[in-house]
Amino acid sequence: MAQGKEVTRDRIFTALTCLMEQKEYKYITVTDIARKAGVSRMTYYRIYSSKEDILEQHFRIISQHLVTEAKEDIEQALCSFFANFQKHEKLAGVLAQADLMSLIAECFSGFTDYLHNTFHPDSLNSLQARYAGLYETGGLFSILIGWLSEGAVENPQKMSEITLNIMKGK
Repeated sequence: MAQGKEVTRDRIFTALTCLMEQKEYKYITVTDIARKAGVSRMTYYRIYSSKEDILEQHFRIISQHLVTEAKEDIEQALCSFFANFQKHEKLAGVLAQADLMSLIAECFSGFTDYLHNTFHPDSLNSLQARYAGLYETGGLFSILIGWLSEGAVENPQKMSEITLNIMKGK
């Protein structure tokens, strides 16, 4: 049963991303998404409450995987972060056009919090740490957006290395 729900989620996510390549996000309706995914509106609403919810759930799952991966190898987790967006470069461009990158940044807050806490373990419970984490989230996504807007020329490994050096203050 859970596997069927996962397949349906994937179909709905794919339908939304395909539709986003065809028309502006704000003009995409739930009916459009359900029809493209081959599901009923009722099925759609059993899983999602909004279009944003589709994106949030998708990117939160990726973020959770990255946190798990980062616990073993931060550089590899950052490489996976950049590789994921390179693989979905067109989607990232559409998200940026729809002003949804801030929504995506929120989804990755668990990952960026983990990175911040790893590099600044002594500042875990301070007000400054909270804002430093937000600052680093903004920085990571600024790097991502800049890299994508320039054609993602550098490979994900190089971007991981550059980002780590920045986070370490090098």
